[in-house]
Amino acid sequence: MSRRGSADVSTASLLIVEGVGRGTRFQIGRQRVGIGRSSENAVRVEDSEVSRFHAAIQWQASGFKLVDLGSANGTLLNGVRIETAAIVDGDQLQVANTLLAFQVHDVNPSRGRVPVDLVAGNDDRSSIVGETADVMATLRPGADGGEAAALLGGDLSQGSAEDWSVSAVEALASLGALYRISEQVADPAATLDTILVTILDVALDVVSADRGCVLMASSDTGAPVPRVYRARGGSVHGNPDETPTMPVPRSIVDLVMAGGRGVRTSDAQRDDRFSGGRSILQAGVREAVCAPLVGRQAVLGAIYLDTTTRVDEVVAEGEVNERLTEESLRLLVAIGRQAALAIDGQRSHQALVQAERLAAVGQTIATLSHHIKNILQGVRGGSYLINLGLKDHDEQLIQRGWGIVDRNQGRIYDLVMDMLTYSTDRVPAWNRADVNATVSDVCELLQSRADEARVVLERVFPEGACEADYDPEGIHRAVLNVVTNAIDAVEGRPGAVVIVEVGVDPSVAAVFVDIDDNGPGVPEDELPRLFSLFASTKGARGTGLGLAVSRKIVGEHGGEIQVENRPGAGCRFRLTWPVDAVSDEAVGGDGGG
Repeated sequence: MSRRGSADVSTASLLIVEGVGRGTRFQIGRQRVGIGRSSENAVRVEDSEVSRFHAAIQWQASGFKLVDLGSANGTLLNGVRIETAAIVDGDQLQVANTLLAFQVHDVNPSRGRVPVDLVAGNDDRSSIVGETADVMATLRPGADGGEAAALLGGDLSQGSAEDWSVSAVEALASLGALYRISEQVADPAATLDTILVTILDVALDVVSADRGCVLMASSDTGAPVPRVYRARGGSVHGNPDETPTMPVPRSIVDLVMAGGRGVRTSDAQRDDRFSGGRSILQAGVREAVCAPLVGRQAVLGAIYLDTTTRVDEVVAEGEVNERLTEESLRLLVAIGRQAALAIDGQRSHQALVQAERLAAVGQTIATLSHHIKNILQGVRGGSYLINLGLKDHDEQLIQRGWGIVDRNQGRIYDLVMDMLTYSTDRVPAWNRADVNATVSDVCELLQSRADEARVVLERVFPEGACEADYDPEGIHRAVLNVVTNAIDAVEGRPGAVVIVEVGVDPSVAAVFVDIDDNGPGVPEDELPRLFSLFASTKGARGTGLGLAVSRKIVGEHGGEIQVENRPGAGCRFRLTWPVDAVSDEAVGGDGGG
């Protein structure tokens, strides 16, 4: 399969095909793009074995280049470890346990204006000189296998030894072409346009045509609409605005799509140019083949190839030799079938992805609506008590109602902040600050909640300040969520204790915050989805956002959250991140994780 470079394009993308965030696509332009665990990278990979600044992709005059930035575990390009290498469409790069597919976009420079003109009426002088049987009919269950064989490549059991030899060569060419197409279709990162361009390149090569296009049936009217155009050699003729327009007879395309059969045309049969006319001196003889794109249920469009025999070749040979034969047409029909199946597959995949997205949106709305409804019910209950207190001039009842409203106001604030934090990619607002002060503020904020739940909230801080580079607001929320979960986990248990400890691990130059409780621990079957969005062990009381948000915040600091689970005896969460923030200037020396 031919691989396209990047010299004629300006954009590309990386798609995570294996690892955390599978299915996430990152756009790449001509600006340098960093790949790594740090949130400062345009391509952020949530893999603990990926370095904070692992690799980069940058544009050069010759195309895109992949550079390893001294990472601890190295960067693999198509399975080979590299330091610097050119990266082209279809390549796969691996960083630690994450596999990404590199894909070039706008590989068809004429995508904005496909240089194809559907000729109507008598403007085109071509006539049909050959056609195949109805492709749809040969593919129906119970259809004659011999007819299908003849359609797609001939019957090798008939004919002379010479015919058999020619047919065998054609069959091998067909198999090679179909193999190249199936290889591209199987690429998980390939888009529909990428597949169609590959199919056109293969078709032009094996059929020996000069140029070609794929026309798709409009979803609104069913009329053929040019989708992609290619010229022999895998590129259009220069700038798309300067590319000569390719005339395609509308009547031929309509016939092919309506009848589901391939046709071969030529303008030599009807042309009076061989009786002394002058037009042959201007154009030469044009031949074309057109095949339907027959999908599983319907004809999806057509693929059209043409070629022109120059006048000097006609004069030299004294006659017109057909360059596009019946064998060319049969091969194009087979290629058209593969193209249609690829289109069907792409549409099915897109429909599945869309369905999954809609399901995720529906789950998000349903979950958030449920929690917001519970909060609003609490606000309404508190408001009702306040109104009663105002009517009866009962200050104690007013205070009771206000306490309920205030608690639910805090719940809605926390929910909104968690939603905002999780839904946006944030770069930490780095500050050199005292971790003791930040965590102490969290404990003071939650002390009243711990008292209400009859939980002892202990603090274990080192003497003096514990300075580190971090975003105080972000770490405050991350610790707040975990401590809140710990208090909820031990509420109602005798001797309930939550211990919050701050420290520094000099062996890895990292600061840590431990939240240890003596609750029931986490059920083993729930551990794998502990940090998943909307996964909560607190039933209706939990939103399932807290731990997911905390992990995201700590991850943005280049750190991680570790869990030590003790079923029946409690649980310890350790939030850890580097003491010193990694700056852009230190990218090249980031060999660690």
